[in-house]
Amino acid sequence: MFQNAERLLAEQQNLRKNRKYMFYAIPVSTKKNNVTWECGFPGPDSDLFKGSYYTVELKFLPKYPLEPPRVKFKNPVYHPNVYQDGNVCLDIISSKWKPSMNVMSILSGLQHFLENPNIKSPANVDAGVLFRKNKLSYDKNVRENILMHHSSPNFRKM
Repeated sequence: MFQNAERLLAEQQNLRKNRKYMFYAIPVSTKKNNVTWECGFPGPDSDLFKGSYYTVELKFLPKYPLEPPRVKFKNPVYHPNVYQDGNVCLDIISSKWKPSMNVMSILSGLQHFLENPNIKSPANVDAGVLFRKNKLSYDKNVRENILMHHSSPNFRKM
């Protein structure tokens, strides 16, 4: 069994108690060396992201919580810090990770990150350039991406 299963179970129960955030987390795969969850969260509370809902895959490795889980969006996301394959370039799941962080802090961080990209280190260079040089066109691309991939809630009742 995965060595940190108790911590992950406690984190899942915490998410269930805090339903006001509309976050969810469901284990989808448990193996000896990793546990994979599907998680979801609403987009930021702004006009640009209105009605959006995002799903991510979190892969927990044996060193969790000493090391962060791997985070990958399940659907395409138009954002300077999201790679084409859905992997996320975000400091709280890399250089600024602390063992006291948890799934709730990751989902909250992703929610904030959608609206506040780090354009100094873009994973999607085209989106980073557009964000800097033509915010109106960037916002149009984000909205089109939301309508295509993130507009119908994937919220699951648990």
